[in-house]
Amino acid sequence: MPQEDRKIIFDFQELYKAIYALSMRWEKKLPPPGVIVKIETHASDDGTLIVYIKNDHHGDLNKEEYTHDFLAAALMLFCRSCEVPVPKQSRKSVELKAGAIVLRVQI
Repeated sequence: MPQEDRKIIFDFQELYKAIYALSMRWEKKLPPPGVIVKIETHASDDGTLIVYIKNDHHGDLNKEEYTHDFLAAALMLFCRSCEVPVPKQSRKSVELKAGAIVLRVQI
């Protein structure tokens, strides 16, 4: 049976919009204002990513933790808003790439 492995790449600005939109929808804590400057894996938890958000107006650097599942859901919501098709019956995961985040869709 043929398989498809698709990667959709998002820059940090798109990721911030995705996190904000899903946080609003799920009525969760909103990310602090600013721009994402870095993402790294959590040292003790493989299922969590640390997102660094810098506010240039105040000079603050905030560290927010998000699960892979939350970020995948946020990116899927962002895809829907941009009319990028993401099959429901696919396996979705997130991966880090230099200066970007990847939504991996496997069918």
